[in-house]
Amino acid sequence: MSKWLNKGKVSILNLRPVETLAGAGGTSEAGEFEQLFQLAFKCFRLFALTPGQLQKQKDRYTVRNTRWMIAIVLVLVLVAWVALVETFFVESRTALITGIANHIQFLMNTIALSAAWIVPQLKTTELGTILEGFMIIDRELSAYSVLDAGANKRLPFFLRYGAVLTGLAVLTIFDGYVSFAQLGTMEVWYWLSHQVPFLVYALGFLYAYVLISWLQTRFQHLNKLVERYYRQGRILATSHHTTIEFATLIKLDDQVPTVEDLQPIGNPEHSDDVKVLAIVSRTIDLGQKIEAYFGPLFLTVYTALFSVTTIQLYYCYLHLNSKPGLGLSIESLVQSGAIILCNVIAIVALPYVCEQVESESKLLMSSLSKLSMKHGQTAPHSSIWFPNLISSVRFSALGFFTINYNMLSGLVAGMVTYLIIFIQFNSMVPATKDDTHQSRRSTLVSEERFSL
Repeated sequence: MSKWLNKGKVSILNLRPVETLAGAGGTSEAGEFEQLFQLAFKCFRLFALTPGQLQKQKDRYTVRNTRWMIAIVLVLVLVAWVALVETFFVESRTALITGIANHIQFLMNTIALSAAWIVPQLKTTELGTILEGFMIIDRELSAYSVLDAGANKRLPFFLRYGAVLTGLAVLTIFDGYVSFAQLGTMEVWYWLSHQVPFLVYALGFLYAYVLISWLQTRFQHLNKLVERYYRQGRILATSHHTTIEFATLIKLDDQVPTVEDLQPIGNPEHSDDVKVLAIVSRTIDLGQKIEAYFGPLFLTVYTALFSVTTIQLYYCYLHLNSKPGLGLSIESLVQSGAIILCNVIAIVALPYVCEQVESESKLLMSSLSKLSMKHGQTAPHSSIWFPNLISSVRFSALGFFTINYNMLSGLVAGMVTYLIIFIQFNSMVPATKDDTHQSRRSTLVSEERFSL
């Protein structure tokens, strides 16, 4: 005998269009981020830290190399390595350990400088996918009204960019004063070979900091979205959820299960699960792309910062333990201290924002875990949440070490170890009276310079 039943309720999700204007300015939230990314791209391109061109083709952006940018980068890298080679032929009266320390600084800075310039030119596709990832995530989040509508997204970027540029400019001017006004014989190429690497990879770190902070903001929006879903049982506003009801008689044979045995079609709760998980998956994937893009920069720059900071501490030790009237001048000591301070800020700032992203991702995993337990009592598809409960988002330097606070303890321990080695070798090879690290900065030897 056949059975007749009414077809159940059908729900249609009427999402807010992505192109909806966010405010009176007539610019969508996604469009504001596109403009912000273009602004950051152009600002860092001034220092050859981004490829030559960012173009919009139809509905997507593409990052491309240009011949003039490739030529500029090749010339700059070649000049940097020529300057490095020249430093090995400069005659100096520095002590043996001091001279070795100077060459280590030059070498590490040149390697970091080369990575900061070359890697962006080789990874244009990766940068394009990072931009596309941000835009897709923003389009999906904008449908749920969790983005900060009307917020000035350019101001935080301008504050960071301006503060770093101002600090670098002040340090460079003071370094020029010590090098030229105090010495008077410092060669310009020698001075630039110290300053340019420091300026470039400092801005490269700022670029990485900005992108990772943008990723942190997306995780915060996701946490807000998942928390709303956990409390309300849905993630869409009532005005964006339209329900259409209709009844249709459907004939079923006796062998077909009754309506109680059939799984609901178009379950809005299941649809919400899939949509949220899609955004979570894209955000985690975006974090991995950012890690891969900046991996070479993290590895080379942290190695340079480690060596330079250790050597600057060694120079300060020589001054503080020298006889009165000998050693570095007060200006040189202040400059070495300023370099150490700037290096410490660069070393700590990146782990700070990476820790923030990791903390937000852990909070997201915790929220998903609560959702899985909540849905596990009422829904048979609760297992859909578990693949996302694997691990939090972390950043590493090509897998050699993780960029977080745990890295700092190893970095400090390494600095202390190598500082002791420098001091021991210095005591084994005593300096003469003419060695520059025991004389004033007013001597006529250009190689006496102890800072970057």
